[in-house]
Amino acid sequence: MLKSSISLSSESNINNPACFKIRRRGFLYGYIDIGEKPAVIEPSEAALLWKGNNPAYLPQFVLSNLEKYSDEIEKSKLMFETITRGGEIEDILDLPEYRERLGERFEMLATRCDDADPQEIISVDFDVMENGEMVMEDVWMRVSHLSFENDDDSLRFRFSFGMEGYDDVSEDFKRQLAAAELCENLFPESAIISKDEKLHQCLSEMVGGDIVMVERIIYFNAPNGGAQFHHDAEKGHLGVVYAQITGETFWFAMSKEDLMDEILLFFKKESNLNALEEAINNELEFNKFVSEANKRDCLSDILGDPAHNTISILLNNVQSFFEQLVENEFGYYLKAGDIMLLPQESMKACAWHSVFTIGDTAGQALSYAIKRV
Repeated sequence: MLKSSISLSSESNINNPACFKIRRRGFLYGYIDIGEKPAVIEPSEAALLWKGNNPAYLPQFVLSNLEKYSDEIEKSKLMFETITRGGEIEDILDLPEYRERLGERFEMLATRCDDADPQEIISVDFDVMENGEMVMEDVWMRVSHLSFENDDDSLRFRFSFGMEGYDDVSEDFKRQLAAAELCENLFPESAIISKDEKLHQCLSEMVGGDIVMVERIIYFNAPNGGAQFHHDAEKGHLGVVYAQITGETFWFAMSKEDLMDEILLFFKKESNLNALEEAINNELEFNKFVSEANKRDCLSDILGDPAHNTISILLNNVQSFFEQLVENEFGYYLKAGDIMLLPQESMKACAWHSVFTIGDTAGQALSYAIKRV
């Protein structure tokens, strides 16, 4: 398994081009030195990592594809910037270029907003047409904020169908493909990964069969933004392929087993416990959490509870835990053209990950679920 060359640094080194300040949602984690990137791994090595529920980092894997789609990437950047300035997605989709991209295949029906989801900006519903007849309905693109921070402009454009949280999307393969096609039409730079033969061969060898990329998300990670620790396990999917298109991000990524090992290791140091208690700011809650989470089976259940606030504090808002993960070489530095492969077959067999924006500008990324045909 490749080890990271990323190390902790200090603010005094910030003028060094290899030194970066890591800040997300107003929380300053510290400074890192990215060092040298690891060598490119072979598909057979990626397959072994995948089998062990570990991430596979493929630097510069699709770098040669970026120039082919530079115009489309720039158009998507303009869409992102227009929305962050308060522009309407309907006005964008009504432009001749986007009407041409939708063609006769996708008929825009209406826009809506779920008041129960404070992060959602707007959803756009489409019918899928064939020979002038509607063959599928309720395929949508949803535009959402990634956090509640006023100074985090990060957005995601998600493509799916049905009622989120209720419908099992894995049961309707045709509509999954239609939602993926809609994404490809509105963001043609999707082809950077969806049409890359070398990447498809690598993924097919890893999962033991031909694959398609569904449940697609286009990310724009802005300064002060990124994704808190999570997994993407979803029924019917084998994992996620993430591609950095523009900009730079810093990651933690590891198997669930490795994450539990790191949490249990963290508990063994008194100074770490003191930092955690200060972050939780509730003695009873702290004592209960440490007592329960020190048992591996219980810790696994805690990680499976998305509403467990205390584990979220440990994973995302304790500087010494951040430092421990850097020191134990779970960090990755992604630039344009880099790929991250994340196994996500089940709640147990999955890679957990956390993403931080690096630099002063927003970057675009593609995050697509892998499904075996």
